[in-house]
Amino acid sequence: GRNRMELTSISSAGGANSIRDRDGGLYDIVLDNLCNSLSELSSTDSQTKLDKSLNELLYAYYPQGGFYRRHRDAVPNSASVLRKYSLLLYLNKKEWDPKVDAGQLRLHLDGGGDECPPGVAPNYVDVDPLGGTLVLFKSELIPHEVMNTNSERFALVGWYNRGITAGDIGSL
Repeated sequence: GRNRMELTSISSAGGANSIRDRDGGLYDIVLDNLCNSLSELSSTDSQTKLDKSLNELLYAYYPQGGFYRRHRDAVPNSASVLRKYSLLLYLNKKEWDPKVDAGQLRLHLDGGGDECPPGVAPNYVDVDPLGGTLVLFKSELIPHEVMNTNSERFALVGWYNRGITAGDIGSL
């Protein structure tokens, strides 16, 4: 999976003004600007002010049959509590067929944490992992999962984190 031609060789997609051909590339132009916008929204609350030096970004690969069961990205009493916003940028091929390839991201809206609350009907939104789709949500509020995939699935995943406070020291 990681040696796919479209992931290892970057050619000019749109000439000199293509986002992938500018100085800084995808991270500096898109993801960093998104972080700046989120920082402005949360700048009035020092508890949620984002710290760019703590941002996390990684490449996620799910093989055929891969999945990731329901969870939240920010869990109390762990270092993940610093995560304020989660993001996914899908890198799947243009030919991705959600009905055949599956692997949707399921965002749970039932008010539960890592499990649906007892007696509450499941309530969720499925996001098809189409290449170029960007998903952003609050890390501590939205439980989510990756449904079983019938094909290799690729994404950039990351978290915009808040700064560490004195109150965090004892719980990290």
